[in-house]
This record gives sequence, C-alpha cells and structure tokens, in this order.
Amino acid sequence: MKNKMKFVFFGIGAASSVMAQALLELCGKTSIEVPSFLFVIRDKSVVKKYFFQHEKLLQNAKFLEVEEFDNIFKNPQKYESYFKNATVLINSSIPEFNQEIMKLALVFKTHYSDLASDIYSSKIIDNLQFEQQELHHEFQKNSLLALINLGISPGVTNLLIGERIEHFHNLPHKTKVKKIEIFLLEDIRSKQLVFSWAPNVAIEELSFRPAYFKQHKLKRVEPFSNSLSYEFPYFKGEVDVYPVFQEEIISLKQSFPDVPEIRMFVGGNEVELMKNLYQLNLLSHKYCFGYEDSQASINTIIKEVIPKMKSPDVMASYVKEKIIKTAQFCAAAELSLEIRFDEYKVQSTELVGVIFDSYLDLENTPYSGATYVSYPTGIGAALTLFYTLVGKKKINGVVTSEKLPALLGNTWCEMLKRELSVYKIGLFHLMLQSQTD
Repeated sequence: MKNKMKFVFFGIGAASSVMAQALLELCGKTSIEVPSFLFVIRDKSVVKKYFFQHEKLLQNAKFLEVEEFDNIFKNPQKYESYFKNATVLINSSIPEFNQEIMKLALVFKTHYSDLASDIYSSKIIDNLQFEQQELHHEFQKNSLLALINLGISPGVTNLLIGERIEHFHNLPHKTKVKKIEIFLLEDIRSKQLVFSWAPNVAIEELSFRPAYFKQHKLKRVEPFSNSLSYEFPYFKGEVDVYPVFQEEIISLKQSFPDVPEIRMFVGGNEVELMKNLYQLNLLSHKYCFGYEDSQASINTIIKEVIPKMKSPDVMASYVKEKIIKTAQFCAAAELSLEIRFDEYKVQSTELVGVIFDSYLDLENTPYSGATYVSYPTGIGAALTLFYTLVGKKKINGVVTSEKLPALLGNTWCEMLKRELSVYKIGLFHLMLQSQTD
C-alpha cells in the first residue's frame, strides 16, 4: 500500500463523516502521510454541515459537485483527474449506486467499499446474493479488493462471529454451530423526538417482511411479529425485540452454509415508535384518495411529515443543552454450539458483541454531532477498511467482514479489537451456559 492514501467518498452523511475523520486519525497513528479526501456530492453547501468540527480534514479535502452521479458513470474519463491515484472508492450514498461505483473502481484500478447493500427486493430474497458479488471475479482478476457492508452491524458483528467460528475450526474436538442469533439494541432517552437514522429508510427496512433461516430453509414472517424479550449485557431490564432482515442474514449463510438457523432481532424505543406506526396502519402503501395528489399513499405522507434526522450541529447542541439524556447501542450475537467428545457431547452457548454507551462523551471532540448509531458505524467501517488495506496479507475480490478473520489471522483481529476500545466501543465475550448429553 502506497504511503499517501486518497479516500474518495460518494455522498456524505452522519456515518461517513465519522468514517472520514477516523481514517484521517488512523493514518496519523501509523505514520502514513496525511491522506487526501475527495467527496463527490450534489450540493457542497449542504454537505459541509457534516464537517463543522473537522478543520484538519477539510484542509485536506476537495469536493466534486455533480447534478447526478450518472454523469460520472456514463463518462468516467472526463473525471480522470479527480480519481487518479485514488486508494479506495467508498459508496456512502444509497446502495443502488454500489455496482456503478464498483465499475468505476475497475476503470481506475482502485479498491472499493460500501456501508450497505440493496437487499429489500424479491430478487435478493430469491437469489440470496448481493449485487456487488456479481463483480467478484472482475475484482479478483484486477487484484482489487471490494469490502462490502462495513460498519458496526452489519460489519463488526460479522467479524466477531467469523473470528469465533474460525476459532472453533481449530479446536481439537468437533464443534458445530447450530444457531446464530443477533440482537440489536437502539435506545435513546431525550426530551424531544430524536432519530438516530433517517426515518424514511427505517420505515422501509422495518416494514419489510423479515426473513430468517430455520433448518436451512428461508422463512418469512410479518413485521413486528414473533417478538421476544431479551436482556442485553450491561443494560438494565429486558427489551422487546422483533425479527428484522439485514445483510447479516445473507452473508452469514453464504459464509457458513452448515449453520441451519440464522435469525436477527432489533429492539429499543425508536423501534417501538415504528412498531406503533405499523400497527396503526400508518406505514400502509394504500392510496389516500381525496388528496390533491390522488396517488399519495399513507406511507408516503408519513415519510413527509415525520421529523427528519437532525444535522450534526443540532445533535451537538442537543447534547450540550442536555436534551439528550442517554443513548446506547448494543449488538449481541448468540452462537449455539454442539461440541462432540469421544463418548458424549456438550451443548453450549457463547455470546459476542459490541456496546457503545459513551455517547455523551463525544461532546467537544471531532465526533460531536454524530448519533449514537452513526458513530460506532463510522468507526467500525473505518477500522475494518483501514487495517485490511494496510495489512501484510493482501486479499482480492468481493469480501464480507466475517471472512476477514480466516483471511487475515489472529493478530489482525486483536489489533482491530484494541482499536475499537480506544474509540470507546466496548467488546464482550461471554460463555452463557453448557449442558452435557
């Protein structure tokens, strides 16, 4: 990896502004030259609100304003001077642009990464493949890396699961993973309604019929059905959690096809708000006749009137003025195991995960104004991408986070986990229970 890195972001938002700042700091920690940044955006004046605490980053950043990203995709050579010598192209915009930005990376022979996949379609459900994976062989052939679905969950959660399963493979006794269940907590207490993510995106994700694997078969349930009560580590009291469909369901099944059951749940007061809207039929796609626009659905109207995600400067003021009282994010993955010895077997459960409960401590730091979800997401993405790029072992093709421990080894995992703790993201690994048969 060359000593001068250049990070190109397509779009900018709460998580990617955190990611960019962390990449700047990581280069400084590892004696790499101060990196340069290019942000491809539609409106420079709107985007700069995300960098009100990032003076040094702005000194090393350029902005490319375009009316539509398609202008670049259709005529990439016109923009060659901008993308020349780029280290990695990062899609921090909507997942629909993943493939187009990947093709651009192939044109300019640079690496690629993104924060999410477009999974809420019948095509993905039918094929259980990410669209980015269609270009796997092209990236391999060009000795380029495409690291997809980065963040905290998906992202670091996958990595921790992959690390444990790699460990199981090295045990002297046969260890089988019978079930993987991921539980997410998103909880914020405030005097005003404050969203940690874009509400219109959350509405689409939480109103999509969740999918999970049971006995290797894909099952579907209704949104906000089949709820459980779950007690998260380091969080007081049980939380109602509901099935949700995220990238982990697909990638974990791809990477570990022998695991028969993979599920995912989410809970917290923001999720409870969405559940109430859903149960009141306010997320319905039925048309509202009688309005001036007769094609407006209830869902469309709710997306328009619901309070939008606040800008970083407003979020920073909410913390300073104590409007936000507490906030906590947690991702816990339970792995149900069957360990076979010579004459008997042991049923065991392990719990690995991450917790971020130091949100108020971000005040007066470059990360002031991030949300309690965007901060760990951006930090997780930056650490995973950076240490994969600078690592001694080079990997190519389209890769998901859970494959990294097997590809890069224990030292890489330990380094990444230590850096997470530096950024106040806690890690836990618990042995929950064992039973001998």
